[in-house]
Amino acid sequence: MSQSDQMKEYNRLFEQYSKKSDEELSEIINPESGYTEIAVKVASDILQSDRTEYYKKVKLEQQEGEEKQKIDQGDILVNLSRDIHSIKNMLLFFVILTVLGLLFGFYTVFVTISNLF
Repeated sequence: MSQSDQMKEYNRLFEQYSKKSDEELSEIINPESGYTEIAVKVASDILQSDRTEYYKKVKLEQQEGEEKQKIDQGDILVNLSRDIHSIKNMLLFFVILTVLGLLFGFYTVFVTISNLF
């Protein structure tokens, strides 16, 4: 492999491995893992470098996840409130329908009885 190809492969792997956690990089460095020499070199270089940018990114992703979860809990409460109101309205509709049905039934019975006499 030429020097240029090795450098391209190194850069490609560096870009890919820079997003991995320390545990994943340690696994790559393990000689029994079966990774290429370049891969091991890249993982080793990343572990020895300043990873503050990676940790900032991970922390930011965790904060965004927590904020999204908080928003989701608020949405759940709003949706639950809407569901309760919908159920209440449906029950009210069926109670009114039942009362009207009973009134119509009584009216029909009394009209029929009064017509017989």
